[in-house]
Amino acid sequence: MGGGGRYPYPKHVWSPAGGWWSQPANWKMNTFILSCGIAVACGAIVRGVAHREAELAGEPLERRRITTIWREYLHNRTRATNLAPAEALKSGQKGSAKE
Repeated sequence: MGGGGRYPYPKHVWSPAGGWWSQPANWKMNTFILSCGIAVACGAIVRGVAHREAELAGEPLERRRITTIWREYLHNRTRATNLAPAEALKSGQKGSAKE
């Protein structure tokens, strides 16, 4: 009953890449795709939990873009650093503002 001889495969090899042979040609792309999938799934879970928590706390759910958050942060930060010398002059402290 033909079919040829038995193929000599290794008997005691385990590989996370799968199969008897490690390092498939596209392992980097497979790893990248899997990592992106895990990141998207984790992001969706975190977003859902955050929305659920805000909903239960009674806070209004608002959709804000990351650029809006950064703009507000930088605006408040520059405003705080620009007001510090002026407030120091008003209160009579010397040396903290440029003269």
